[in-house]
Amino acid sequence: MKTMADTTLPPGERAGVRGEESNSALAEWRLPLLTGLALAVVTAIPYLYAYAVQPSGHVFVGFFYLWDDATTYLAKMREGWEGAWAWENRYTTEQSPPAYLFMFWIVLGHLAAVTHLPLILAFHLARVLGALALMAGAWLFICHFIQDRAARIFALFFLAFGLGLGLAIWALGHPVVFGNQTEGLDLRMPELSAFYSVLALPHFAWSGVFAAFGVALTLKAIQRGSLTLGLLAGLAWLGQASIHPQMPILMGGATALALFLRPARPRGWAAAALAFAVPAPYVLYSYLAFVGNPQVERWTFHSKNAVAPETISLLMALAPQLLLAVAGLPGAFRRRSREDLFLLAWLVLLAAILYLPNPAGDLRRRFFDGLYLPLAVLAARGLYDAILPRLRSLRARRLIPFSYVAFAAIGSAFLVLAPLAVAGQPQYTVTTAEYDGLNWLGSKPSGRVLAMPGVGLYIPAYSSDTVYVGHYDETFDYINKTQTALRVLTGQADIEQFVSENQIRYVVWTSDLQSPPPAALGPPAYDTPNFKIWKIF
Repeated sequence: MKTMADTTLPPGERAGVRGEESNSALAEWRLPLLTGLALAVVTAIPYLYAYAVQPSGHVFVGFFYLWDDATTYLAKMREGWEGAWAWENRYTTEQSPPAYLFMFWIVLGHLAAVTHLPLILAFHLARVLGALALMAGAWLFICHFIQDRAARIFALFFLAFGLGLGLAIWALGHPVVFGNQTEGLDLRMPELSAFYSVLALPHFAWSGVFAAFGVALTLKAIQRGSLTLGLLAGLAWLGQASIHPQMPILMGGATALALFLRPARPRGWAAAALAFAVPAPYVLYSYLAFVGNPQVERWTFHSKNAVAPETISLLMALAPQLLLAVAGLPGAFRRRSREDLFLLAWLVLLAAILYLPNPAGDLRRRFFDGLYLPLAVLAARGLYDAILPRLRSLRARRLIPFSYVAFAAIGSAFLVLAPLAVAGQPQYTVTTAEYDGLNWLGSKPSGRVLAMPGVGLYIPAYSSDTVYVGHYDETFDYINKTQTALRVLTGQADIEQFVSENQIRYVVWTSDLQSPPPAALGPPAYDTPNFKIWKIF
């Protein structure tokens, strides 16, 4: 809408005013985008270093953090790269129908195929773009909840670079507290912080992106009664559902509580309903897959997501955020706006899912996505509304926000620097012979492969093959299968009988088995001194 001042200006001056407003809007987004760029550059350092320093005869596998899980995501990307739209578990030989799960990774694989990018490059480009998108989404989220610009800037930097105090637990040797072994959860669970999400696995970062945009757009849609914004919010929730289908349930519950306590106009209710109706069919499908698809049930059986994190460890992992957020709670309770109630409902419902019996109990650890968003907002409010106004020193009021972010970023700096010391260790590299052998498998007809899990982990990421044993979570009966594979490959069991009974097409032998290659299979099709592959049929 034009202002009275605008209508009295000559056309040329009115255009100048609009140009200044446009430049101001661009300037407003410059900070989050530059922060995202800085985040992308900093988190690329360990990977670039590892690729640069690999000795001759070794290849960096492309991952440091949760490298085994990351490899399985690369395998899911490969399925999309091959043209599939449904996930088939290639880490176990039990038969099951395909499931439309892990859609983020499968779509990413399709994008890699369309752009002719190597899968590992597409993986890391998703991290880079995730850093930029997450900071943009976080800024939209923060600006919706916070009006003061200084508090907004603090919230953005605190969210982008802050970590917890898990490093202290690690330095103390994981002490036992109240009978429970503590652990540095913020050094192990990327979803607890924006920084680690971008550094480790892009789907955690993009889940935060969709949460940030989804929340901001949903609340704006309710406030304005806009079905268009409600539809855009629904697309954001659908994006998050493609990563973790249970998250829109938590977000929908928080929105419903906020609406019941602070009702909106009918169009506001309709906008909210539309926002969560968009992802609802896929969320329902995912639930039915979890309870009705054998391969998903087997994967859930192995998963540790049903166990809530140890409480002291979780509090330490979120300590810098919680300390300030607690100071922001009284203001939220006092105002009790729809936005305040949404933030409080998010945290209360998450606590209930973690620690109370409920239908989502099997996925307790999969509800942490984007938790840093409400905590950063409440922390900024606590610092700027409750703590800094009590300080008389202007210098202290200026220094404390910077110092607090710098302190919280110590753990992030550790996560970046620590891999530089282990970039050449075997778990992060493969030999050139093994790398070439994996690619050799990728060029051959697909089939079942017998290998030890150290090699089996990589095979579905580099080929269309299914492994007998490969990943502790996705291989059904992993421990027993690992022992069986060891007996067969070291000559303690009849390998010809095993190959026939299990329809094995390829057998992989490595020198670390410390036993001679299986002579009963004849000459290998891929032959190096330390890595051999037999093609059975």
